[in-house]
Amino acid sequence: MLNLNGIAYTVSRRGKPTAPPLILIHGAGGMSLSWPPQIRRLADTTVFAPDLPNHGKSLRLDFQTLEEVASILLDWLNNRQIHQMDLCGHSMGGAISLILALQAPSRIRKLIIIGSAARLAVNPILLELSAQPATLPQAIELLIKWSFSRDTPQRLKELTAHRLRQNHPNTLYQDFYACNQFDLSSQLGKIQQPTLILTGEDDRMTPPESAQQLAQNLPNAQLQLIPNGGHMVVLEQPDEIAQRLWAFCHQPQ
Repeated sequence: MLNLNGIAYTVSRRGKPTAPPLILIHGAGGMSLSWPPQIRRLADTTVFAPDLPNHGKSLRLDFQTLEEVASILLDWLNNRQIHQMDLCGHSMGGAISLILALQAPSRIRKLIIIGSAARLAVNPILLELSAQPATLPQAIELLIKWSFSRDTPQRLKELTAHRLRQNHPNTLYQDFYACNQFDLSSQLGKIQQPTLILTGEDDRMTPPESAQQLAQNLPNAQLQLIPNGGHMVVLEQPDEIAQRLWAFCHQPQ
């Protein structure tokens, strides 16, 4: 794990990269390790996976909006001298990727949005439970219940819950609050990059209908539904997601 200006991150360079670096942006309550090794170590690709501010081993930092997080991430990219890139974001990370595509359009070559939408309204129960340390375990339990498809192994659910608990106690609420404010519905037409939208068919947090609306309103998007996948399809089907990421990033424009 490396650290630059308070942002902890991993980097993998496999084979001979033939595309710009791929930046992985995790979801609410996550960290770089929320991306399975198959995705963090794509063949013939340089892959960066940062811990967002106040997540994992990155600097503790309060924020109110996802635009603030995107600006901090853009500063980190500048300091790493990453000037051309592909972005892949899951859930909250997908929202941040869309914001970055608006903030720095000339630097983003391609977008991969997984389990996300143009607006991320958060269930009020999750907001309420995550707001207090005493009820945070209930919030995590409910989040796990809603995030995985029916046949997901219990061990994977337990590992995800463990990682959610590793963050600062206010991180999940901070993420949910910022997500609840996020709405790019009126600005999607400005995002011109080729975009791959991946969504689990069983996603209860950001249902396929939301992904379909996102695909319909982005000028250059394609939607692929993943059978037997929930909101955490990245964890449930890492080989499938890695294969689709690699194909899209290495596909000629």
